[in-house]
Amino acid sequence: VSQVVAMLLRPLIGILTYIIMHRLTTQLLFASSSSSAASFFAFAFAPTLSISSGRRLSIMSSSTTTSADKSKLQYIDAGANLLDSMYQGVYHGKERHEPDLDIILARAYENGVDRIISMAGTPKECEETLQLIERLDKEHNSGDNNERVKVFGTVGVHPTRCAEVFAESCPSSSGDEDEETTNWIPKTEAEQTLIISQMIKLINQGKTSGNVVAVGEFGLDYARLHFCPKDIQQLGFRKQLEMAIETKLPLYLHNRDSGDDLYDILLEYRDALVASQGGDEGNIRGIVHSFDESIEVATKLMYLGLHIGINGCSLKTPDNLKIVEQIPLDKLILETDCPWCDIRPSHAGFEHLQTTFPTKKEKQYNRELAKDFCVKNRTEPCHVAQVAEVIAGVKGLDVADVVAASNRNVHRVFGDLEKIEV
Repeated sequence: VSQVVAMLLRPLIGILTYIIMHRLTTQLLFASSSSSAASFFAFAFAPTLSISSGRRLSIMSSSTTTSADKSKLQYIDAGANLLDSMYQGVYHGKERHEPDLDIILARAYENGVDRIISMAGTPKECEETLQLIERLDKEHNSGDNNERVKVFGTVGVHPTRCAEVFAESCPSSSGDEDEETTNWIPKTEAEQTLIISQMIKLINQGKTSGNVVAVGEFGLDYARLHFCPKDIQQLGFRKQLEMAIETKLPLYLHNRDSGDDLYDILLEYRDALVASQGGDEGNIRGIVHSFDESIEVATKLMYLGLHIGINGCSLKTPDNLKIVEQIPLDKLILETDCPWCDIRPSHAGFEHLQTTFPTKKEKQYNRELAKDFCVKNRTEPCHVAQVAEVIAGVKGLDVADVVAASNRNVHRVFGDLEKIEV
């Protein structure tokens, strides 16, 4: 019997020995001079490692970047949606937990994110974004601790929202008695001018404090024409390009299945845009956000001087990764598009991840758990590290080189991203 038991236990003992030795090897990479048995076993069987700076990462493999390397990295998340209802605990109209944006911003800073650009999609959202930023600035300026993530905003109308802003709905029958379609008629020129002038006023207010850094998110989206038809999207796009020329701001562009038209319209306005932005050798200052089109479209847009924003939605398929591999590092910008565009195990980019964050489903999540867990499939600014890791893996580069290049590109497009005392 004892021989049988020994035979059954031998593979298990071998597996446990492998795990312990693997953990010990990783321990040697992370640990300092301490090598006590207590610290070893605490490490060997802990699912995550809490680093003294507050960073938290899963020990995925022996190739995981060391804590010393990670502590030096400072990220800019160049594309977030901080107004999204998920950060108020509301998912698909259902309240799941208390608002936790404050915890999310704290976690971002603890994980090396020191600047965030938060996008808006309607004039109302633009106003609310600036109010949020001003409140955050006021809270931190009144406190003793000024170490925190700095948030900046954009002003513009998303292409899928252009109908509700620049047009009037006109219900009409489709021929089917039970089906009614909506036709959109452009608002009068005077009404459109008023809308643009109100946004310009908001931009000028935000520029005085350094809080508004771009016009956007605007552009074209032909994948969701049920929200807004092409003609109204193009009308709104042109109106906002004129607004960008007047305010001299860079462009925060949206493009979905519309790259050729986006390029053609931008080409019409290139000279005026470049002149308004300071004449950077014929280059338009701007970013094409959440890029997932072909390398041919990327090349045309880069020809105009634009940079390419990469997030989890840009890294889903093998073809996506091939495109990212071909985009020059001096044209790439890191973003999350949070709370969307998470990198999932089914995505091609997942194999390159070094850093993970423990998660709970939104139904199980609360503010107490938020200290140690993210919400499953809800991205946060801290996940920008994962985007950098995938790009580094695809290009065969060090993560630090990708982060440094992205930061340079962000500053080239949006300026120094510093608050202005008023």
